[in-house]
Formats: sequence, C-alpha cells, structure tokens
Amino acid sequence: MSRIRTGIFQNEQEYYQALTGWARELLASYALTHVKTSDGGLLRKNGGILITREELLAELGPELPASAGEKNYDPELLRAALADIRERGRETMRSGGMIVMEYLFHALKLTEFEGFLTALSLACELDHGLGLAIGYLNEQNGVRVPSLSLCLRLYTEKEEEQRFLYQECLRDWEKLGLLFEGMEDTSLGGGIPVPEGFQEFRLKLDFRILSYLQNFEQEDPALGGIVRTGGEEDMREPLIQKKLTDGLEALYDSGARSFYLEGENGSGKKLQAGALCRRKGLPILYVDSGKLPEEGESLQKMLRRIMREAILQGGSALCVCDLEGDPETGRVSWERAEQILWGLRTWQGVLFLTGGSEWDRKIRCERLIRKVRIPENTTEERILLWKRFLGEELFPEGLNLEYLADKYRLPAGHIRQSVQEYEDRLLLEQSGPDERYLLEACRAQLEHKLGKDAVRIPVHYRWEDLVLPDPQKKLLRDACDQVRLHHQVYHRWGFEQKLAYGRGVSMIFYGPPGTGKTMGAQVIAGELAMELYKVDMAGVMSKYVGESEKKLGNIFEQAKKSQSILFFDEADVLFGKRTDQKDSNDKYANAGTAYLLQKIEEYEGIIILATNFLQNFDNAFLRRFKFIIEFPFTDVPRRREIWERVFPADTPREDLDYGYLAEEFKFSGSQIKNVAVAAAFLAAGEGVPVGMRHVLTGVKREMAKTGKTLLASDFGGYYYLMEEV
Repeated sequence: MSRIRTGIFQNEQEYYQALTGWARELLASYALTHVKTSDGGLLRKNGGILITREELLAELGPELPASAGEKNYDPELLRAALADIRERGRETMRSGGMIVMEYLFHALKLTEFEGFLTALSLACELDHGLGLAIGYLNEQNGVRVPSLSLCLRLYTEKEEEQRFLYQECLRDWEKLGLLFEGMEDTSLGGGIPVPEGFQEFRLKLDFRILSYLQNFEQEDPALGGIVRTGGEEDMREPLIQKKLTDGLEALYDSGARSFYLEGENGSGKKLQAGALCRRKGLPILYVDSGKLPEEGESLQKMLRRIMREAILQGGSALCVCDLEGDPETGRVSWERAEQILWGLRTWQGVLFLTGGSEWDRKIRCERLIRKVRIPENTTEERILLWKRFLGEELFPEGLNLEYLADKYRLPAGHIRQSVQEYEDRLLLEQSGPDERYLLEACRAQLEHKLGKDAVRIPVHYRWEDLVLPDPQKKLLRDACDQVRLHHQVYHRWGFEQKLAYGRGVSMIFYGPPGTGKTMGAQVIAGELAMELYKVDMAGVMSKYVGESEKKLGNIFEQAKKSQSILFFDEADVLFGKRTDQKDSNDKYANAGTAYLLQKIEEYEGIIILATNFLQNFDNAFLRRFKFIIEFPFTDVPRRREIWERVFPADTPREDLDYGYLAEEFKFSGSQIKNVAVAAAFLAAGEGVPVGMRHVLTGVKREMAKTGKTLLASDFGGYYYLMEEV
C-alpha cells in the first residue's frame, strides 16, 4: 500500500490524479489477491476470463507499487487511503480552493459507502486503463464500470456488512438514482419488489454528474425547456413594491423557507423571489410547472432531477412557477400541488411556489408554506414603471401618462412587454413616437374571453360624425372627462375615501331606433382609445335559475380583464318596470335585474345601456346611473347636417338638394346612411357620379321597408327623375 500523504491539493487535477491512483491500487490489490494462477501464468477468475499478470499490471499503470498484490487484500487500509484523499480535498476547500466532488459529497449527504461508489465510478471514467480490470472482476467482457456487487466486495470482505450496505442502497435508491445512469428506471422503493440482478447493476455515472465533476458548463439535457437559471435581470431589486420584498426578507430571517406567491400574470412574483435570493446570496432555478410531466413516476423522477440541478448549481433556491388553478373553486389545483410537493418532500433548501389562484387549504404538505399575495400596482407605481421603461426617446408627445396608467392597470411585466412591442412597431413602421401604437401595445396585453358572451364593435366614428344637440354632446364629453380624470378626483383629491362603490361611469342612452345610440358609444370608445363590446341582453337572460347571473358575472369579470366599454343593447329586457311576479320566471327576471345593478355599482369601468323606451324604466333604477342622455329623433336642421356629412369626401357626386331631402323625408340617421350607401352603389353600377336620381331611388327603397310605397308624384319637383324608377 502506498504511503498516506498529507497537505492540500494544488488544484482539482491533482485531486483526481490521487483518486485514480487509489483506484488502480485498489483493483490491483484485490485482483492479484483473489484470483487463481494457471500453470501458464494466467490469472483465472472462477474459470472465467484469462489474463496474464503483466497484462493486468500494464493496464492498471506502471506507477503501481512493486508490492501490489503480494500481501493479502486489506479493505480497511484502502478505505483509509480514500478517506485521506477526501480529507485533503476538504482541507483544500477550507483553504479557499474548490474540489467539486467534495462539494457533491457534502451537498447530497452521501454516506461513506455511497462516496466510495462515486469515487470508484469516477476514477473508471477518468482512467480508461482501469476498464480491463473492472471487466475482468465483473466477469463481463466490455463492461468497464463497476457493478454494485463488485463494489460491495471491494469495500468489505465481511458478508454481514455487505448485506447491510446492500439494504442501505435499496433504501437510498432515489439518491443513488441522482448519481448513476439508469438506476431510477429500476423502479425500486415504494414497496415495489426488487428486480432480479440488482446487485449486478452497473454503476455508470449519470451524464450530468460526470459533466459537473469535470467542470463542463452543461445543464441536464432532460430539463431543457422546463428549468432555467435565474440571471441578473431576474434577481434585480424591484423598482416598485420594495416594502413587499422587505417583508419577504423578514419572513426568511425568521426561519421561513417555503413561500406561495399569489398574483396575476406579470405581477412580479418571480422577480420578488429572485430579489430575495439576491439579498441572501442564493442562486435560483425557475421551473415551468406547466411543462412538468402530468403525474406518476415520470413527474417524481423529473422533480428529483430538478432538485439535483439546484444542488449542483450551488444550492439554488427552487421557484416552481404558475401552479395550475381550478376554475371551479378559483383556488390552486390541490391534486397537482400535492403531487409536486410530494416529489419535493426531501428538498431542504428554499422553495417558492407561484400561481394566480388562491392557495387551497386542502393541500396536504409537511412543510410550512407562507402565503404571500402580490398586490395590484397603484397608479403611481404604474406611472413610475412607464417612465422607467419608456424613457425619453420613446415617449409620445402629449401623452397623458397619469391617464394611461389609470386606464390600463397592467402589472409590471405587461408594461415592460407593452414597451417592447411598441418599440418593435415603431421600427417596423419607421415611425417616431406615436401614442396610437403605444395604446395598441397596451391592449394586446389584456388577456380575456369577453368575446364569448359579447360582440366587439369596431370603432370608426369621431365627434364630427355624431350629429346630436349640443347639450347631449356636452354630457358625452363630461362622461369622457370622468374617465380621464378618474385618478385625479378619486385618488389625489381623496374621493375614493368617501365612495366605497359606484366609482365607474354608468350611462343610459335612450331614444328611437336609428338615432345614434350605438354611434355615441363608438365615439366615446374612440375618444378614450378603448375597445367596445356589445352585450345582447336577450341572449343573456335565461329561464334557468341562476344562469343569467352566472353569465352576467362572467361578462363583468372578463370586462375587468379587458378594460373595455360594455354596451348593453335592448336593456329593456331587464330594466323595464318591475314585474308583478305572476310566475317563477318573473321572480328570476327581477333577481337578474338586481344582480346586474349590483355589478354595475361595483364596476369601475364604463357601462352604457341603450333603450328605446326610457319611460319603461323604474325610477329607482334610473337613480343608479350617472348619465342619462337622450338621443332624440332628428329634426330638419340635424337631418340636413347628416345629409351633408353622409357621403365621404372621395365619393364623386353632383349637386344634391340637401334641403329638400331633409324637409321631405323624416328619416333617422341610420336610415339616411342606408339611402346614401344604396345611392352610391347605383351610381357606381352606372359609372357616373351620385345624383339626385340615385338618392331618391334609395329613398323609395328605404320607405318600402316600412310598407310605404312612393309614386313619382310624391317627389315634387323631382318627379321627372322617378317616372322610370
């Protein structure tokens, strides 16, 4: 046996040289002591492989001591030699050096025997000259890694100790599965019978362990797309909500190591976890829970590999992101959470779980998990974020940042994404800063399903398109101001302290059909750069108990997410005079009405109800709305104004008698539009400009829709144009 050395290693290479030298001496001593010699000088192993002494010594290396194999095999002495190497390795680390294998032994809490298995397997990978001896001792040509049974014999010659160590391996098979390739596939543990031949399991180091021990910067390929290492950007100090980070740190300092961070997508859950780790000097691994295997042993195996990766990366904290929510309960899916937590039951480091749903207290878990909710950003915090991400170069001229931050209540991650998409759009359009593109980028971040129960109405009209008496226009502009100045009045002037609800803008538009109620809603949407969704009340109402309330609740929930204007058409269905409750359906209709009123008062966005008959509304209901705006039937001056504006500037036309058209035909605005479109197609078909004949033909057809037939004589001085129509 070579002399035991002392002193630290100069580098890892020297440590590994000592390790392979120990392995050569171990195998030579055992082989030359436990084999038979034939008359021809061959070493014979149980009648198996034949090899000369010279061949074996040549494979094991010329630096073997001359006395190798001359004495009886002494496993205790050889274990002491390994212990000496390891102690020198630990001393090297205490002196400021780095021996990754010693870190691995410590981090995985390997027993002395498990360390022996790992050391011998690594030596065989580092020194291919050991392969022949290993194959010889395994009695399997070509198998150049040690089997478990061989390692047991090399470690001790006492059969009782061998049986004890074998049982220990069975108990710790999950840990060994992190070290050796294919061991996890043996399905040991959990009461499952041990497969035959486990003692002959080949202890080949897993690729990730081998690359780690050889200082190759390569993560586990099996974790690709599932796990990523937190970088500097993930672990920076938050620009906002620093008080929350301080609170997390206080919990950590009190001993907390497991956290559930709840918040909407983009609210900064991962950033809070990363910021805490940075303060505590911990690396962090982010795990995409949606890409983990569904269940069973595949999930458990993957989680073990993830824990191993965290250990190899210096004891990283684990952050399992975006736990699945249960749509029925609105809480975290307890079955999925329990499966993940069971797979991480042996994890003793810092653990973060994140999700958008409330934690379900049915989840069984041995660890104490602190629940922390990420609050919605305040308008002031969003203003700060917009300033930080936009900078001066991207800031559109005239942008009302307070209004933008108050209207689009985006979390930090979505604000950042908005700015990125806005900047990309400017590059594509070769444009300078433009508020339109910024608002489009904001709307693109709003994830919702409002289109399931409502119809999006394109917004084309502006104030100049809306022909309405000045008092009504003034009310519409005042309503827009209540949206624009919402933050100023409610927050900075303190009115939110006075009003617990009713801080939204609710309106009723009433008047005959075709008078511009939908156009009025479109004008408001255009003025405020918001999307407009129309809800058909007849489609919402249901004869089934609670169904109407369920649909309405979903509409308001999605409207809040979309931050759109809700336009309830045909509102008379719900808001007519209270019924006498002659049957159960009447009772449920009243219940639906009460529920809608409650949601209107709670909603902080814009709601518009349209009706043709305001007189049918209960006065108690009308008092709940902030604006009640009449859209009267058109009089002659407004009809003339509509006629003068209805044809686009690019439409070729003759001189049209707008005064005559306004005086003679009592059309609503929508009817005038129908006539103009019909006249344009008639003229285009003839290849001529739009003239009075085309317009009057359109008038005749529009009147026919209401059952009124016009004769040529009904057109006064223009009768001659209509004689052939």
